[in-house]
Amino acid sequence: MKMTARTLVLLAVAVLAIQGCASTATTTFTSEALPADRYVAKVDQWVIVADDSTSMGDRVNRERKLAIEENFLKALNTALPEVGYQGSLVIFGRGPGLPEGKVNTLWGPATYTTDAFAKALEPVKYGGGNSPLDLGLAAAGDALTDGKTAAIVIVSDGLNMGAPDVAAAAALKGKFGDKLNIYAVQVGNDAGGRALLERVVKAGGNGYVTDASALTDWTALSRFVVDVFLWPDDDGDGVPDHLDTCPGTPKGVAVDATGCPPDSDGDGVPDFKDTCPNTPAGVKVDASGCCLDDDGDGVPNFKDTCPNTPAGVKVDASGCCLDSDGDGVPDFKDTCPGTPGGVPVDENGCPPPNIVVHDDGTWEVKVKVFFDVNKATIRDEAKPLLDEIARSFNSPRYLDWKAEVQGHCDRSGPKAFNDRLSQKRAEAVRDYLVSKGVAAERLIAKGYGWNVPRYPNDTAENRARNRRVEFKPFK
Repeated sequence: MKMTARTLVLLAVAVLAIQGCASTATTTFTSEALPADRYVAKVDQWVIVADDSTSMGDRVNRERKLAIEENFLKALNTALPEVGYQGSLVIFGRGPGLPEGKVNTLWGPATYTTDAFAKALEPVKYGGGNSPLDLGLAAAGDALTDGKTAAIVIVSDGLNMGAPDVAAAAALKGKFGDKLNIYAVQVGNDAGGRALLERVVKAGGNGYVTDASALTDWTALSRFVVDVFLWPDDDGDGVPDHLDTCPGTPKGVAVDATGCPPDSDGDGVPDFKDTCPNTPAGVKVDASGCCLDDDGDGVPNFKDTCPNTPAGVKVDASGCCLDSDGDGVPDFKDTCPGTPGGVPVDENGCPPPNIVVHDDGTWEVKVKVFFDVNKATIRDEAKPLLDEIARSFNSPRYLDWKAEVQGHCDRSGPKAFNDRLSQKRAEAVRDYLVSKGVAAERLIAKGYGWNVPRYPNDTAENRARNRRVEFKPFK
């Protein structure tokens, strides 16, 4: 039938209308950048192998497959964080400058950056030639370094392929072993193409095939990106969550291979929290890594030989209250500071009322009547004071002290008699103290007769004062 000009015009308009409708269909991939500080690289290197063959120029739901591929790769580039892996982009088919049946490595291997990969994608916008996936996989293998973990992602419709492509994937698996996995994103819905891609992926490791149309949602796309390229690292310490035995490490803190901050002194508090480094091994510490000091005296428990010191009291290096005069009563309780060593004191650090300390450090026992006249028998009223002296000598503070027990007389009577009497009186006092548990070797009895008077022998009162017993302590 002969067509009129009007009919030809209407047909042309109809064709244009159909083509216009076809060109408006667009597969949109929702994507956003995954945070680089929350992921670490799962693989050391990866290669995208993109199909640029004639079949990719065909339409799926009125949209060219090559446009879907391009949009997917742009979305993938948006999502990928820059975490130090090496990347490459290989195309196969007949793209720009490619003879039919050839491949071209458009970018890499190089450290991945978003900008570099975006520039590499610009030529991927043609469709022509056959589908030499096997050559694309071989080129991908050339871009990979042996001994490092790797992923290959094939983006293709899976058409016009066969056994050589499966064999190429198997060859890569044989070369790189368990360090390589191959994945595929199918553009289009051809069942035969899907089956071929499944065979290729299976031959190449433990990857999987997914549909591009299933990755348009951001949740699905991000899951795919993490599956292939990334390990989650929620605390951003550079150790993936599945290996991190110390999750929640603060940002910027150095960690070991298990994700734990170093603890140089082994006290259980990591260095970045430890305000008291170099704690001795086995010593209990608080949350800041400092040795426990329960009484707050500035001396840690493991050194404190006097725990429970009252608050605010000065202590020595062993945590014990200062006792400047060494009388066993700490300074904060001592109301008689400066008492000479070896002198018995009460709980306030003062000598008993019946003991007088002389300037030479000798102390005198003061009892109104200590002995009967001309005898060396100790009177009962003197014994309580001697008991107190014995207790003092046996206390821990004086165990390293000795004393000379001195007997003294006045100038009444013959000198020889007084010499013997003073000796017997000194021995009587020594023997009494020994009977109360003081070691005999710690006491030396010596009589001085009237040779060392404390007072003039001019009155009865002074002569009575010269009849005395004294102790001269020494270490």
